[in-house]
Amino acid sequence: MSKSDPVGDAENSINLEELLPALRDQTTRVLRSTGEYASGMARIYVAMRPLASLINRRADITEPELHNALDTVFIALQDHPLTSQLTRLTRRLREDNILPNEESTENLLRFLLDQVTARSVIPIPEQVTEEFWSFFNDLMSEPELKGLGEISLDVARIVVNAYEPLLVEVINQLKHMRDSNNRHLKGIVSQTDVLRSDLDIFRRQIGALAYIRQFFDTDPEDFKAQAEIVAQMVREFGPFFIKMAQVAASGSDFLPDEISAALEVFQEDVEPMTPAEVEQAFVESFGVLPGKRYYDFDASKPLKSGSIASVYIAEKPILNRRGRQELKTVVVKVGRHNLEREFLIGKTVIKLAILSSQYWAPHSKLSPFLSSWLDQVDVFVEGFRAELDFEAEAAVQARFAERANYTGGWHVPEVYQTTRRIIEMEYIDAARGLGTAFRDMGRRKSLRSRRKVGRAFLHTVMSHMFIYQEFHGDLHPGNLLVDEQQGLYFIDWGNSVDLAPIWRPALRYLQAIFAADAEAITDAMIALGTHPEQLQGSRKTMLALVDEALKEARLPPLGLDFALVLYQEGLDGLKRRLELAMGLGAIMSRQGIVINSDYMHLSRSIAAMLGSYLGIYSGVSRVALVQDLMIVMCRFPSLEGYRQAIGYRKRLLRQVARDLPVGPAARKRTRLPATA
Repeated sequence: MSKSDPVGDAENSINLEELLPALRDQTTRVLRSTGEYASGMARIYVAMRPLASLINRRADITEPELHNALDTVFIALQDHPLTSQLTRLTRRLREDNILPNEESTENLLRFLLDQVTARSVIPIPEQVTEEFWSFFNDLMSEPELKGLGEISLDVARIVVNAYEPLLVEVINQLKHMRDSNNRHLKGIVSQTDVLRSDLDIFRRQIGALAYIRQFFDTDPEDFKAQAEIVAQMVREFGPFFIKMAQVAASGSDFLPDEISAALEVFQEDVEPMTPAEVEQAFVESFGVLPGKRYYDFDASKPLKSGSIASVYIAEKPILNRRGRQELKTVVVKVGRHNLEREFLIGKTVIKLAILSSQYWAPHSKLSPFLSSWLDQVDVFVEGFRAELDFEAEAAVQARFAERANYTGGWHVPEVYQTTRRIIEMEYIDAARGLGTAFRDMGRRKSLRSRRKVGRAFLHTVMSHMFIYQEFHGDLHPGNLLVDEQQGLYFIDWGNSVDLAPIWRPALRYLQAIFAADAEAITDAMIALGTHPEQLQGSRKTMLALVDEALKEARLPPLGLDFALVLYQEGLDGLKRRLELAMGLGAIMSRQGIVINSDYMHLSRSIAAMLGSYLGIYSGVSRVALVQDLMIVMCRFPSLEGYRQAIGYRKRLLRQVARDLPVGPAARKRTRLPATA
């Protein structure tokens, strides 16, 4: 029997002095982790109290109340220890290249930059791409990337946020079931049916993303093939993206001719509604089919079809001044079905695409941009959703029609009747869209007509801005009509811009840009944000970034000699200052600034307006354009003053005529009493 080795036994024996502290630390970590899990669950239960209170109370709930209650729940979920553990797991998987990481993101960006360089119409110098990477590497970074748990919660929050209005309706109807079960049960079933149609919209819009890959697979020089893919992708996405294509077409000077032509199609005509959809709109609005209200109404043959509505011509019986019935030609604008859902889901798809990029292309230096874009999408889409309310559109159109009637020089169709989805208005005979109005003219007549319409357009827009401080919010060429006498008609008033509350901050920003004043630019940028008071804390950082941007732009400040400096710089200097104004938007995104929807709407409207104005002068020399610009600016005060005086005289005469005692009843009231 062998004897044991005392030295080996000592080495293999368990040292209690070393084991006990390790066991104590491990037990402490387990207890602490258990406590954190328990406290995290307790916080979730506490966070659910406001939501439970809303559901249990007898009074109806509102969207802001539900939104705040859901935010409380999601914040508690994000603070749970499980979420942080998933973040650590995600970091390890990215370090091992199992999940996309910062290196793969930079490779993806290099691929995209190479694609842009290869497909650019204008050659991009190598110095520009090097400057981009220098700029990219200098961006601020966040301490860590989002983990799988955080991304999953963000995705869930976006989807729930899209359905908050529907959830409010369903919860309120469930509350009402206490009083009348059957009627509200049918209402709930109809609301849940919305989910089925939403699923079809989701599939169609997400399926359209496949065209992006086809676009990159084409030859960079084959603009015709690229244009066909872009047009098909926009059609697949539906009304919301058609509206975005119309905005993009307004800046067609910056796009290849083939792609510009493909997008301009959406300004003139879009696939029309089906006859069944048109009839359903009439039943919803009036309770009858269109044939019961109009003669010669053909639901299968619209005069024009857009992203929001289709337009039809019909004959309507009315009573004339003599009390006899006669037929009057009218225009009937019918809104598309389910537009609210199309826009809501379109916004959700964009936000999910942006958020998913934080998983597929994770990079700490991209996180500030993506977070800012998520909030900016809501602001951007809200400007489009304003066009869905036809009753509000009719009110704006009626207001501008009255102004046009008094002052003259421009025209707006009169509104006869309106509902939530249908507007009945005046028919403009022999008027054509801006894109075709000058097509059949000789060159000399075309040039004269274009200049006449261009001067009228510029004068009208200036009067809207400076006199009424309100103007058309979507003046792309499809919303301008020209008659045979070159009279200008403004149609489709679903969007209007109220300048009264926003023109001062916007003007201060442009003044600061032209003056190259870093302090003024920083203050103006803060004023353009949705929460200016919260942005004051990062003012020093923004000021340093603006200072650096001004140094790189090499723009001298403008003083009292601004006219001389601008003249010496010429068009190149003006272009560099405008590029600086747009380029500073990147600084806003890096600081998490979400631009106010009014300013987003203003910039989009001005871009469409400039696109239409330059489109009118297509084929006209720049010298003639500058001459007309100077003529309008010099004549504006006197001509507009004369028109306003004529308008005031018309109003006064109409008021006097309204108050005059006319008619048999008035003569009877004013007859002198008979003498005895």
